[in-house]
Amino acid sequence: MVRQFLRRMFAGRKNDKEHETMSEHSEAESYEEDMEATKEEEPEPAFTFETAAKSENLEVPRAEPRMYVITRDKIEHHSYREMMNLVEEILEQVELGLRSEGRLQLRLSRELAEETDEFFAKRIGKYIEGAERETYDATAFFDWQDEETARIYRTYVLPAHPEKQQTFLQGRLVMIYDTCDALAWDARRIGKAFAEAIHWKLTEEDFSHFEKWMDAISQSLQGEENELIAEQQEHEASGQQLKEEKEDEFARITPIQVSRGEVESEDIAKLTTFFDHTLSDPEQILEKKGGLVFSFYGFSGELEDVMGDEAVNAWASRLVEQYPYVFYFLNDQYVPMTRFVTSMVVKSRVEGDEVVYDEQELEEFVKFISGALARVAEWTGEDPRQVIEEFERKLFG
Repeated sequence: MVRQFLRRMFAGRKNDKEHETMSEHSEAESYEEDMEATKEEEPEPAFTFETAAKSENLEVPRAEPRMYVITRDKIEHHSYREMMNLVEEILEQVELGLRSEGRLQLRLSRELAEETDEFFAKRIGKYIEGAERETYDATAFFDWQDEETARIYRTYVLPAHPEKQQTFLQGRLVMIYDTCDALAWDARRIGKAFAEAIHWKLTEEDFSHFEKWMDAISQSLQGEENELIAEQQEHEASGQQLKEEKEDEFARITPIQVSRGEVESEDIAKLTTFFDHTLSDPEQILEKKGGLVFSFYGFSGELEDVMGDEAVNAWASRLVEQYPYVFYFLNDQYVPMTRFVTSMVVKSRVEGDEVVYDEQELEEFVKFISGALARVAEWTGEDPRQVIEEFERKLFG
């Protein structure tokens, strides 16, 4: 049970099976759930078919794979219900001795398989990570010998930087070991398959070091339990709550996909819906500030080709003309949306890695947008100068 702390340290593991969307939990609530769990009697591991087969020196047949298809709709709605049902079904079969491995395979819908938007690719990875948190044992149940599952995981979930991969690997091994301990599975076997799937090679010595580290952390956490309980009771007695909110970095992002057909017909209905809802109240405006990202699909060629497409220019010009305060809402954290939209409205060209704008058009454009941003700031009670300076930093910085 102490390993539940380790899982939370690495993946924010959640145990509530009634919610389909990731929600925020306080440390006190998570700790209380763990303490309740420790009061329950540990179940005895099932006598599985695999165990029976080994006792008779029989070859263990592989379990039938179960497939989970990730779709845009599931990502947009943070829906994990189908995944949770699959994991529960697999777990039930394992406990009944009808299954000796998870063999849960990942697939992308045809639409996602053809998706080239970099921002949405990150959302695919975040969705899979969310599934690992929401569905307690998914990481150990994934079929790491399945090439497509391994490829999807490497492409969308595994950190790109090698220095981050070791910590990532360690965290996932904690999750795998936790599940294997509960089911009396060989954690090293599954851990090795996982490592190979992400193109890491672990030796028996590596596993020994990891297991010693797990034991040391477990002992340390057990020694701190009484202190944590006392601290929690003290805060509850004084009417205080322990809160350390974990915010999904994508929770405040509003992604909008615009098709080629919408562009060619100058259809900005999706953005109109966004603004009709958002501009109804100053608090909504502040909440949505810096959270809008939109991208195009159905176009071929490089980014500069899209920027120079006459239909795209006409679509963007209509958007900015009708909603000049769109720049108040654009998110530049992952993609330079401010420059991207500006380049579609103001005459520009790409020179190396730089976008060069027509000076006269740019000057008139900045003046026009600044006036719109000043009006929004007055409505929300912000300093207009600061709002305009933030826009200019995104554009010129």
